[in-house]
This record gives sequence, C-alpha cells and structure tokens, in this order.
Amino acid sequence: MASEMVSGQLAVNGGTPVRNVQENPWPSWPQNSERDWETEIEPALREVYLEKNEGLPATRGESFGQAFAAYCDARYGIIMPHGTDAISAALAGALDLDGLGDGGEIIIPNYTFIATASAPLSVRCSLSLVDIDPESFTICPEAVEAAITERTVGILPVHIGGHPADMDALCAIAKQHDLIIVEDCAQAHGAEHKGHKVGTRGDVGAYSFQSSKNLTSGEGGCIVTNNPEIRDLAHAFKDVGRRPGGERWEYPRHGWNYRTSEYLAAILLKRLTNLERQTDLRNENANYISGELESIGGITPPRWRPWVTQHGYHLYMMLYEPEAFGGQDRDTFVKALQAEGISSTPGYQRPLTDEGALKTVADQYPNLVRRMPCPHVEYTCNHSVWFYQSMLLGTKADMDDIVEAVAKIKHAFN
Repeated sequence: MASEMVSGQLAVNGGTPVRNVQENPWPSWPQNSERDWETEIEPALREVYLEKNEGLPATRGESFGQAFAAYCDARYGIIMPHGTDAISAALAGALDLDGLGDGGEIIIPNYTFIATASAPLSVRCSLSLVDIDPESFTICPEAVEAAITERTVGILPVHIGGHPADMDALCAIAKQHDLIIVEDCAQAHGAEHKGHKVGTRGDVGAYSFQSSKNLTSGEGGCIVTNNPEIRDLAHAFKDVGRRPGGERWEYPRHGWNYRTSEYLAAILLKRLTNLERQTDLRNENANYISGELESIGGITPPRWRPWVTQHGYHLYMMLYEPEAFGGQDRDTFVKALQAEGISSTPGYQRPLTDEGALKTVADQYPNLVRRMPCPHVEYTCNHSVWFYQSMLLGTKADMDDIVEAVAKIKHAFN
C-alpha cells in the first residue's frame, strides 16, 4: 500500500477526498445497535426500573465494581460517577484524606487531560508538573525523581492514550521515598504492563467511562485496588463516610456523596463483555497502520516500550515531522488530513500549565502549582497528531484510507 505513489489534488485545495465521510462514515461510538438494545440493554434497564432499586443499596454497582476489578486482576472495585471523582477517591483512600486538610504535593505529567490536575486539587493537594518520555508520552521517571521535595506525598502517572507508564521505575522511586502511586487509567482500558492490566501496579488505579472512553456509560468511573484499607477509605469518601457494609445512618468518618445510578452499572455490565474483543481489534488495526506509516516516512507511529504487553489505544498518538513534508507545519497537515476525510486532531497543543485553567490557579494560588522543565512536552505539543479509538474498530479498508491520505498529502507537500 505505502509503496504505491499516491497523487492528485488535495481535498483541502478542492480535490476529491480519499474518503467521503457522508457516504462512508467512520465507525460510530459507542457502537450501539437496535439488536443490542432489544436483547441486552433494554432488558437490563427494564429490570432496574421494575425492581424499583435505582440507587441504594446499589447491588448492580457493587456487581460491576467486582466484575471490573476481576477484569483488571484486582481484588476490589468501586464504581464512581466520573473518572475525575475516581482519582479524587483514589487519592483520598491512598493518603487517608478527607478533602479538608492539606494533602501534600502530587507529581503529575504536564501532558495530560485537566482532570489529572483538578482531581488532586479537589482534595487539597498541590501539584508538581513534570516532563514526559519522548516516545511513550507517559511521565518520565527521572523527571519525577528530580521533582521530589519534602512536601511530595505521591505520584500520579497517566497511561496516556493507552500506553502504560514505566511502573517498575516509578514503583522503585515510590518505595525509596515512601510515596503512594495512583494510576490514572482513564485512557487505558485493556492496557497491560508485563501481562497485567494497568491500575494494579501502584496502590490504586482510577478509570473513566466518559462518552469517548473505550468502555463507556456516557459518564462514570471506577477505582481498583488490592489494598483493603484503601478500599475502605475510598468507599467512605464516596459514600458520606460510611464503611463498606455499614449501617445507613452510621458515619464513622467525614465523606462526600459520589454514589452512582444503578442504570449506569447495568449498562457497564453489558458492555464490559465486549471490551477485550474491541481491544484486540484496535491493536490489530493500529499495528497495521504503524507498519504502513513507517514505510511512508515522516510520521513516527506509537512506540511500545519493552514493558507493554497490550496497548489500550484510546488514542493512536503519532509524531509529525515537518521536514519530511516539505516544511509544512503540523496544523496544516491536520487540516489536510481532515479534508481527506480522516478524523484527526493535534491533541494537547500546549503543556497543561500553559492552559488557562491551571495558569489561573497558579496565578491566584502560586503555592499549588509547580512547573518543572518540560522540553519533551513542548516538542510533543507542537508535533503530535492523534486518531480516535473508534476509527481503530474499522476494517482493513478503513485503515488503508488513513494510509492513502497520509501518502497523498506527503506527495503533494513535496
């Protein structure tokens, strides 16, 4: 495929696009169907409705937490309303926080979604934002070690795009400095570190089921852990201070209300059965694209670090090299891709500390945000191009459209 010379006027300049998305749209997400509604989803929601148990005692929520924990090779799972809340509850459990007192400083990557920062801030933790590995885009262990101070209490690695962070190195650092590790697994459903699902190498993992995620209920989240004390403290944080299995009117500690609807749990229990099959398909298609793009040149496809045994591929994250495309910048390339019918995005276009939200926090509360040198983050923000996970659920012909569009653009730019 990549060896064929692709020519023709670019669609962005008025030519015919490689893919007519009106006639041939990309796979939708979630992959809902009338058949699934009739055979699985409607009966599950009907059961919740007719049982008149839409909230407490949350038996389906508990069932999903157990099922998802088992999928992640963990002992305990607690369903949450959002991925952000899951990180907050995970920190509360791992550090014994009630959200009222100073929680200490958490080290996070400066290349991530805002929730990685807002969740620690919500439980009164301050932040140190550090550089990333230039190939995996995950937090750099050397940068983490350089950022540790007497205020540091934990590390919050992000398995960004579905690529597991270097948990062996991070766990060694955490052990040496007596720090906790909360894994942000929001983009890493199905991802594996040395044969084990992410979320269990650190003290606790936090997942998201927001509408774009590889397992979704529109909104939702879950924490997974093997530590019973963390489970109990996170449960109390979520359920107004109650202990698991405790009395309804008993509040042994201060907590908040992050309980979820039984309808969400019912949907997640059904969709969980498809996750591994979909993960395998994403990996198969991503590996095919990577091989083809390597042949074209000028694009660095996602690199797997040696500890990765399965990628989550919430995002197909690649780097664009302008010099190989006639000096055209990344944004021009993305516009050309989109015009050819290939859904794509530059992704995070600036370090998180440069975004308005965190800049405002840093300006108003300078003691809460500390930025370390981040050259790899800055380079990645200027060169990244992402494809969405739903595209990787397509056919080989769909993948060929991606490859053809890249080859066509490179030929035109040069």
